[in-house]
Amino acid sequence: MKSIFHLLILFLLTSSLIAQPTPGQLSSAFEWRNIGPANQGGRIVDIEADPNDFTKVVIATGSGGVWKSDNAGTSWTPIFDRYETASIGDIALGPNGTQTIWVGTGEANNRNSTSWGNGVYRSDDGGQNFRHLGLANTQAIARVVTHPKQAEEVCVCATGHLWGYEGERGIFQTTDGGKSWKKLAGGLPDDGKTGCTDLVRDPKNPKILYAAMYHRYRQPWTFYSGGEQGGIYKSTDNGKSWKKLSTGLPAGPTGRIGLAIYPQNPKILMALVEAERSTDLNQPGSGLYRTENGGQSWQYVNTYNNRPFYYSQVRINPRNDQRVYLLTTSFMVSDDGGKTLRNGSEDQEVHGDFHALWPDPNYPDRYYLGADKGLSITHDHGTHFTLIDNLPIGQFYRIGYDMRDPYYVYGGLQDNGTYATASFSRDARGILSDSNWKLHWGDGQFIWVDPDDWRKVYSSTENGSFLQYDPLTHRIDGISPTPLNTLNPPGVDPADESAIRFNWSAPLVLSPHDANVLYGGGNYLYRSGDRGQSWKVISPDLSTNHPEKRLQGKSGGVTPDNTGAETHCSISTISISLVKAPVVWVGTDDGQVHVTQNDGESWTNVRTNIPDVPAEIWVSRIEASHTDPAVAYVTFDGHRSDHFHPWVFRTADYGASWQNISNNLPETEVVRVIREDLENPDLLFIGTETGIWFSIDRGGHWERFMPGLPTVSIYDLKIHARDHDLIAGTHGRSIWIMDDISALQQMRPEVMEADAHLFDQKPATLWENVSRGGQRGHFWFAGDNPPSIELTSSKARARFRNTALITYYLGTEASQDVQLEISDLYGKHHHKVKLESIPGIHRYQWDLSFEPQPYSSAQQERISELFRKLEEQYPGNTYVRRAQTRYQNADNAEEAREAVNYLYSSYLEYPLDEDLRLPEAGPGIYQLKLTVGDQTYLGSLEIREDPLLKE
Repeated sequence: MKSIFHLLILFLLTSSLIAQPTPGQLSSAFEWRNIGPANQGGRIVDIEADPNDFTKVVIATGSGGVWKSDNAGTSWTPIFDRYETASIGDIALGPNGTQTIWVGTGEANNRNSTSWGNGVYRSDDGGQNFRHLGLANTQAIARVVTHPKQAEEVCVCATGHLWGYEGERGIFQTTDGGKSWKKLAGGLPDDGKTGCTDLVRDPKNPKILYAAMYHRYRQPWTFYSGGEQGGIYKSTDNGKSWKKLSTGLPAGPTGRIGLAIYPQNPKILMALVEAERSTDLNQPGSGLYRTENGGQSWQYVNTYNNRPFYYSQVRINPRNDQRVYLLTTSFMVSDDGGKTLRNGSEDQEVHGDFHALWPDPNYPDRYYLGADKGLSITHDHGTHFTLIDNLPIGQFYRIGYDMRDPYYVYGGLQDNGTYATASFSRDARGILSDSNWKLHWGDGQFIWVDPDDWRKVYSSTENGSFLQYDPLTHRIDGISPTPLNTLNPPGVDPADESAIRFNWSAPLVLSPHDANVLYGGGNYLYRSGDRGQSWKVISPDLSTNHPEKRLQGKSGGVTPDNTGAETHCSISTISISLVKAPVVWVGTDDGQVHVTQNDGESWTNVRTNIPDVPAEIWVSRIEASHTDPAVAYVTFDGHRSDHFHPWVFRTADYGASWQNISNNLPETEVVRVIREDLENPDLLFIGTETGIWFSIDRGGHWERFMPGLPTVSIYDLKIHARDHDLIAGTHGRSIWIMDDISALQQMRPEVMEADAHLFDQKPATLWENVSRGGQRGHFWFAGDNPPSIELTSSKARARFRNTALITYYLGTEASQDVQLEISDLYGKHHHKVKLESIPGIHRYQWDLSFEPQPYSSAQQERISELFRKLEEQYPGNTYVRRAQTRYQNADNAEEAREAVNYLYSSYLEYPLDEDLRLPEAGPGIYQLKLTVGDQTYLGSLEIREDPLLKE
């Protein structure tokens, strides 16, 4: 009896497991689409092209992977989408042009938003496939240097962990194509703190190497750049031994150093050295140095060195050693070996924060130029540039949306202000770049749109600069809390410059209950009841107010750099309960979690109730539940403390206790954002450093939600309240939309246990076709249209067809015949289709057609008369004759109706009577019947006309 009981339990458990969908079955029907934008650019960190053909070019982006063009940027292919990181430090080409591509992952530009990598990759087929070759724990690689004669020999210059001293750093060499690596020593620093920030090889004597060694360390509240063991080192025996170069160089600590070698005479090098500031060229300090004897001695030629921790890139024209380029906030050019400098982009048509330059070795006036604002090329040595604005590599911090139909998406970008773009523009070619516009400059951050008035947009830039914006007039008004508009300013010492602090990404939140109410986060929480015209402080200082970590103006190391990026001990996230307005949650960048249940009259710090998270770890997001005021979710991002681990928690009692729901997330995944679905509290989404995950059981189990989405860091997620679209703001690949997640919203336990289910369907829209047509050549970008839009052809004159997506679910046991029938309410028209019997969520794309019925005798007479009249009216017309011939040769009802319908659908556009056309669904309600075996599931579908017709 006991054995039978055990067998019964085993059977029930097994049945329960079988009933659950397997990974992929719930997501396979969905597909992410990229809507751009592309014209704002994104950070380019390296550019490499075939030295014999500049049109074959590969670029590395700071957080958007690697891209390749075979036509000088007219079109691009992303070639690094499916690997473990999108953060790139450097790339290198092998001796066979762009066939062999080396990728060093992990950006080495040291800023507060820099991501990390996992080592070195190599492709031998032009980027179609890459192999991971190790050095995974270097995290940041500044240079990959190949050997001009030995294809299997490569040196990797690794800066190492930015936020700590763990892992590997220094110079690593392989002589077997990456199968094994050896760390080079023999005189190089090996203190566990100093890594490599630049490396060049003598092209005529490859045994000679020059390395720039660098000690830097970032923490959430400060950045240190500089160290005694930093400096320029030289090897003449292929890295076996090294000597530190000193003659003419700064004697004290040095920070980041950029190196360039002149290929025609490799004894000439330029070095951009970070050191203590000097205004006297006779006193070596920070600035530009030149050697003409292979580093034996250096001449200090210019004191200019702008924000070295972020730039420190120098290049020499391959045909003229007097032409030197400095890549800094401005693009500086010298025509006399660095002694004098001029702005190489004075009109700012290519603008700001330059990081990469590839000079054409065969044409000295041509070079590619890379910056935070993207890629450009010049053919006349910078007199004119072509901005290559077809790369969707935007680095978004936060996103928002409006309630227009179709809606627009807004987002704040790293160093590119705030942009807006359409989710759909009714154009067959997609969402072209002229659908995008820039709201304002700065580092764009949070953005909200009044759901009842799309002309009221609330935006922000770095450090709590809050703005109100009108998309129609483009008027911008500042609405930040100030001592003048704060009705009850905190009682702080006016002489204490750090007493009031706003994080680089200070949160701004629009109340879901009252569009007049805004919340803004500094170290105090501010509330406005009049759209930012005035503010009240409704909290004490919610941070730790740490006496050292709160200080401002103390960052940079040997070069002070205080732009606000290190402002700390401040609010990082705010969430307002959708269920109960007085419930407000706040998280801080120093690890505190607070809740108020009375709109700020009293606060409870619940951080000590959250288990197993190190103290003061950055709170990346708090999400108040949309269905229960006591429920909230919190995520922590530990990478700024050199902790790489997923922390996701849920409370159901206002923070008194917390459940860790990280569960099966990868051990090293870092979580940046969490969202609870607006309708289904069991459905959660998280955005991480490498992509998006979802859970249908409140975090009990997580599954990747990546169909069509590349590996990229997800900084923000929003669910459109009306359209049920999931919108992702990526930091490196612009904005993506997952259209209509309503099937997941309806995916309750009873649905998963069913043999099949027909979901409530999102209304289909008969969008008006406003495609502009016209030839554009091939240099352009367009975001993807929604999946319901189907092109009539690939030609410039193409238009689109509307379709309807019908979503259904088949259980794991669904192995029987499956059929879907669509009919009008009168049963006159029908559309039947057999479907595959595959478990999971599926979408059937209906072309809105019905089964054609044969023409009646009366209809046939009308058609004959119609052709006779058309022959008289349009004698010899190609379209009329073509339609008549097809009609006469038709073998069935469908062919006959297609022939007659051609009069209507062709360029003739004859106003054909509707009963003679191919039957097609118009606005109205349609019946759905899903049959699985002998079971029937009923539903309905609404088709609506374009709301544009009602404006």
